[in-house]
Amino acid sequence: MSLISRSFTGIVRSLDRALAANNLESVSQTMDAFERQFENLDVQSECVEAAMNSSATLSTPPDQVDALLTQVAEEHNLALTLDMPAASQRVAPGAAKVEAGDELSKRLAELKTR
Repeated sequence: MSLISRSFTGIVRSLDRALAANNLESVSQTMDAFERQFENLDVQSECVEAAMNSSATLSTPPDQVDALLTQVAEEHNLALTLDMPAASQRVAPGAAKVEAGDELSKRLAELKTR
């Protein structure tokens, strides 16, 4: 960042001198240097962002994520089911409703027998 800051400071000073001298060729060269520096900055920031995203995604173990989810659920008195299907598995749209219906039917039958 300090290198970029120094580079932009030099460009601004050069542009100030060119504008004060009213030299259009110098202004054009300075603006070209500014554009190159800005493009370099854009490429560098994209590379850093991509590296940060990939390292953060790959470095977090799933068991730690599950532990954090459980902790948050306990702190807020939420019911949490960590048995989620993997992204590669397909779940039928009505499957959850059928399981919930079966569970409710079982509970109703138990209540009737009491």
